[in-house]
Amino acid sequence: MHINPKDMGQEFHVDIMIEKNIIGIDSEKAKERVPQSVVFLIIIMQGYPNVPPEILTKSNFCSPSLMDGRDLMNEICPNWTSKSCFKNILEGLLPFLSRVINAKGYKFYGSFHLGATYNLKNFDNMIVGKY
Repeated sequence: MHINPKDMGQEFHVDIMIEKNIIGIDSEKAKERVPQSVVFLIIIMQGYPNVPPEILTKSNFCSPSLMDGRDLMNEICPNWTSKSCFKNILEGLLPFLSRVINAKGYKFYGSFHLGATYNLKNFDNMIVGKY
């Protein structure tokens, strides 16, 4: 996939859906809480590839939930450079999902950006141990 930022305007949105059966899930409890598919939103902005994309999740697959608008780019593709491409993101999605779903204990993932809009309507699902 070749993306030309000059043709994009402000942003280019890509939804990626990953089926549950291809995610390496260790426990039965984790399998029960993960939806049939996990959807990510990749936002590619002007300046790409010099400006890394933002990656958000649109699915609740862990506790606390990550679907509050935080950017997961540095978790999924931590070594992004201007020579990186969309393929690097795709290669990082499955290991990220497996790492988060199978994590023992609480770990903070992603980053929040000053001035961005965040969705806290699913706040109940963000509480540790809600599952």
